[in-house]
Amino acid sequence: PRRRGRSLPRTRQPPVKALLEEVLLHAAFEGNLRIFRKNVRALDEGDGRLADKVGAVRDSDGLGALHLAAAREKLPVCHYLVEELRVDVDAVDNKGETALTFAINCGNEDMVRYLLDHGADTEKINNDGLTALHFAAGEGKCKIVEILLSKGAYIDSLTTGGTALHCAAYNGRDAVVKILLDHHADHKKVSWGAYTPLFVAVESGSLKCLKLLIEAGADVKGIGKEIPLITAASKGLTDIIKCLLEAGADPNVRDCLGHMPIEVAARCGERKAIEILFPVTSRIQSVSDWTVDGIINHVKSLPEVKEEDFCEATLDMGKFQGREAVKNKDYLGAMNIYTAAIALNPRDASLFSNRSLCWLHLGEGKKALMDAEACRMMRPDWPKACYRKGTALMLLKVGQNVQIIF
Repeated sequence: PRRRGRSLPRTRQPPVKALLEEVLLHAAFEGNLRIFRKNVRALDEGDGRLADKVGAVRDSDGLGALHLAAAREKLPVCHYLVEELRVDVDAVDNKGETALTFAINCGNEDMVRYLLDHGADTEKINNDGLTALHFAAGEGKCKIVEILLSKGAYIDSLTTGGTALHCAAYNGRDAVVKILLDHHADHKKVSWGAYTPLFVAVESGSLKCLKLLIEAGADVKGIGKEIPLITAASKGLTDIIKCLLEAGADPNVRDCLGHMPIEVAARCGERKAIEILFPVTSRIQSVSDWTVDGIINHVKSLPEVKEEDFCEATLDMGKFQGREAVKNKDYLGAMNIYTAAIALNPRDASLFSNRSLCWLHLGEGKKALMDAEACRMMRPDWPKACYRKGTALMLLKVGQNVQIIF
């Protein structure tokens, strides 16, 4: 006997347009220009909007035909898209990436040149705050870095990712660091209020990048309490510690908690770092046994840093970095710094006031107003809170930047 129940669902055939778009993208990916042209013609409704229609065909990641062709080095398809159809060469995917970024990622120098020769924007910023030069520098693509610079890419563009020099140093790309410095990249540029290219070179443990930056005249002292020697000591980077000391770093400098590099090294269990720092460090009076072992034992005997003390020190450092970022007109970086500081102390009206300032400079009137109102709720009689709110309202009303005072 037959079993009763539901019949199996029929497999739905994809709509004709969806199938056509899928084939079109696949043809771009494979570089099959004949099939690609055929499917493009099928989209043409004679309304003069063919470029827009082709440009609107995307996969689930927002990749269009030009992204796919550029990534796969399919120049004939790119020629057709850019020169005949005239699609937007700077169209972005869901991550803000352009075809130029895909060409850089694949190391395709000819494709990079082609896209640049046909109007690709070198200063387009993706969702991670990176331009094409940032991306190429971070990936260590030396020849592409040189191509971008020859085509006018701004070498010192400062975004949330720092400059291209920051990206190269952070990723240990010493060959790119040399190229950028040879092209007069500014090694004094500061990201997030305190991070120089030299600091991030230390953070990443790149001795080669560090030496190149020192040779170019970079300051080894650090900014505020973000101190390269402290960072190197905490990580036990002995060669980097030696390099910094030879370049004039102060072994008696203190971090945000008042600790010297040798104490930081002891807290982190880095004996070799202690041995290097010991001969050049001034004696700490509270350490009765002034030997390497004596320092280690002294630090072990100390109580753990209280969480509230650590948070307070971190907050003070954040405020300093925020001020420095604003001073350097790095408003996006400053906004992120103040956001982190607010998470530590959501009752500090000055943090909301300062973040409101950043939103104003970034043209985000609604967000500036929200922070200004939060500031006024906490300190209703504070003149700066009233000013912030008024400026935000003015920005929303006139739709353009107004005079903003820190």
